[in-house]
Amino acid sequence: MTIVCPRCDSSDCIIPAEQVFESAYIMYAACQSCMADPVLGKQTPFNRLFDGVDAIGGIDGIDGIDDVTMRCQSCGKRHLDVVVAHVLGILIREGLCNRQATLFDVGTPMITIGYQIPFPPRLGRDTLILIMNTIDKRTAEMIISEVPEVKGVIQRKGSLEHPIGILDTGSSPHIYDLLAGCDLRGDIVSSAFGELCIYKTQSDTHIEFSRGKSDKIQVLESLYYQRKLLGSVVDACCGAGTLGLVSVLAGAREVILNDAFLPAVKNTILNIRANASVLGLELEMHVNLSELPVVAGAPVLVATAHGSCDVSVYHGDLVRLAAVVERCDLCLIDAFIGVPTAGFAEAWKETARMVVTI
Repeated sequence: MTIVCPRCDSSDCIIPAEQVFESAYIMYAACQSCMADPVLGKQTPFNRLFDGVDAIGGIDGIDGIDDVTMRCQSCGKRHLDVVVAHVLGILIREGLCNRQATLFDVGTPMITIGYQIPFPPRLGRDTLILIMNTIDKRTAEMIISEVPEVKGVIQRKGSLEHPIGILDTGSSPHIYDLLAGCDLRGDIVSSAFGELCIYKTQSDTHIEFSRGKSDKIQVLESLYYQRKLLGSVVDACCGAGTLGLVSVLAGAREVILNDAFLPAVKNTILNIRANASVLGLELEMHVNLSELPVVAGAPVLVATAHGSCDVSVYHGDLVRLAAVVERCDLCLIDAFIGVPTAGFAEAWKETARMVVTI
């Protein structure tokens, strides 16, 4: 099944979940011909970064790093730190950083399929997305052109504590700027019921680093063991759809996914498609996503899916959704940290037999 990327229109960005799981264990592994991990200090100034690294092969300053530096001739991969050092060299060359800058100053590196890796990743082409503070569009385009491993370059806006997305329907969206390339990436989500690959357009979706087992998934597992996931489940502010789709895996009879932020709804639709075989679902669209507002008020039924479970996807305010849903067994409310949720829970107390704030 070919799925077109909503960001760059490529058919190569989105790998169906079952194929991701088959290849994940070798995706970032070194081959037998790869050289040993270089010892590059994350806080070592660039002008001393390669001191004593014999395998680097004649590097002399920023002009000594290019796209063949420490690349394995067999598998074509490079160590993450070498890729980030290559990017740092470009930032110094273009005057955005000085020679005392370190690998930490480059930004936040995010591999394109995230999961808990027990070793430093080796990267091939288009396997890294960078979220950067010190960057401009011209230099971002240079990075995409010169560093084959980098798929997308995002400029961070605001403070690290300010989450990406919307706090509620009365707030303006806070998003980062995609300056070059494509920012679509996925995370493998593991649960007691199975695994999913959850894709996100990372410049407009809250960043959550992939872990072996997240606190949110553990809440769902606890509910499952209490037999609370067997009926109708509402994921009222679903984001990329993680909790609702894991509920499908857990055997829910019906799942309703909803978000007021359009990029979240788009990602949820994408994740139903990418995980269709794993979930046992067939999707049917009911509206054109391009015609929807960025932030919704009255809920609109966007899509349905049928098969192992009856799934509905809405775009709307979660409080107003409570008047649309006749009855449900469980309502999950996963709001951003610091957002008051008492009003949300109050709105659902007549509709849901049980409301759980995560």
